[in-house]
Amino acid sequence: MELGRSLAGAVAVVAAMERGTEAIIGLTVSSFVSLSLDPPLVMFAIQHDANSYPGIVASKCFGVSVLGTHQAEVARRFAIKGAHKAADTAIGRGVELPVPLVADSLAHVECSTSQIIVGGDHAIVVGRVEAVRVYPGKPLVYYERTFGSFAPFVA
Repeated sequence: MELGRSLAGAVAVVAAMERGTEAIIGLTVSSFVSLSLDPPLVMFAIQHDANSYPGIVASKCFGVSVLGTHQAEVARRFAIKGAHKAADTAIGRGVELPVPLVADSLAHVECSTSQIIVGGDHAIVVGRVEAVRVYPGKPLVYYERTFGSFAPFVA
């Protein structure tokens, strides 16, 4: 199905600490969205065969770093399969939760895992927002299998 390629989305890295090893696990998503304001909930989708799937769904908390246009290489690195995705990336820790966050991102969202909903070949991970910080910059966008930027419509 080609529907996914024709939907533009902001690019984020979702990361957690792997239980038992404390290694950083994560993936690039363009499905990160706000779900509820009260209580504050967000969600993203993760494919069952993603390397980070077992660790992400088993984690009690995760961090979301909304990427800026200057971070396309970070998005590519976390989008590929394999370990050590964070090796060449500046990673900080959450303020409220022990979650990894990509430095110099447009937003950092710290979440406790609230719910996992399995649907087809993906799962939807719902997180309760425990802390959020937003910084200035231009968002990285994914559309038609390409990273780009947002341009406002001029009427």
